[in-house]
Amino acid sequence: MKGNNILPKKYITFGKHLWKAMGKKLLHTTGCDEEGNILHVSEAEKGGTYTCPLCGDRLITRNEGKTQRPHFAHFKKTEAGCNGESLLLFLFREKAVALLKKHIEQKMAFPVRWSCPLCNRPYEKDILQQVTSLSTETNIDGHQPDITLWDAKGRPLIAIKLLVRRKLTKKTIHFYEDKGIILIQICLEEDDWMQVENKLATPASVTFCANAECYNFQFYQNCIRREYYQQKFKCKKCGKVVDGYMVRNTSALGIIGLDRLRDNEKQEIVSKFFRGKRATTADILVYGKCRCVPHSKGLVCLNKSDDFKETRQGKITKRK
Repeated sequence: MKGNNILPKKYITFGKHLWKAMGKKLLHTTGCDEEGNILHVSEAEKGGTYTCPLCGDRLITRNEGKTQRPHFAHFKKTEAGCNGESLLLFLFREKAVALLKKHIEQKMAFPVRWSCPLCNRPYEKDILQQVTSLSTETNIDGHQPDITLWDAKGRPLIAIKLLVRRKLTKKTIHFYEDKGIILIQICLEEDDWMQVENKLATPASVTFCANAECYNFQFYQNCIRREYYQQKFKCKKCGKVVDGYMVRNTSALGIIGLDRLRDNEKQEIVSKFFRGKRATTADILVYGKCRCVPHSKGLVCLNKSDDFKETRQGKITKRK
């Protein structure tokens, strides 16, 4: 934007994104033929019999006029609340659920592409890595995403919101951040139910960024889990191959990166992996059970060194 950074009227702010406001009205462009097949109004034949996919009532075709495009209209006024928006949401959700269920059942990846709006880091992640089931319009503490993806332990990992010319409130976005649920927002226009896979794969917004230097990263901490894991290391001092312990930062979108143990986590590792064996927190920094420990004089291997010893309290001291 140039000048004083005032946005043109044809744009509206949508969270941290800019969304182009479409001027045309959403029309009822979809119907079912006599065999129940869903078709676009452009495929409708003159004099054909068509019904509404949402309420089942009879539809008639309307030709293009000066102000409107070809579309369907209910033969009689309905109280079911059928309109272009409700029909678009219904069709897109049904097709999206069928597509995602197929990928989950066949254990197929479904990569999604997006970029962080602040640091511009691009991402392409499989959103089904840890997903075992999905549900529609499930109530989560007063919030109802269109589609929720769940893991094997019954935890909601990802919420998908379908939006037709509207935006979510900051309160709603913060709710999912606080719950550690990754929020995917998909902005829909009139005939987007015909390109469900493409719209799912390129959402308008994904509330997740793994860049620790990005300002947004602080808001997504609840989406990240620290998992301990064992790994074989070769001692640089004595050459012994031993078990080492580190941390994986993981999320619903996979491994973000590796990390060293924090001070408050070291004793947890001792109790979890050493199972009552005599060990100190110094043993597990990186070099596991090899007895290689950091010292002011450098890394010391107690298996090899005659200059240092370990006291009963677990302290490393120099031999006199």
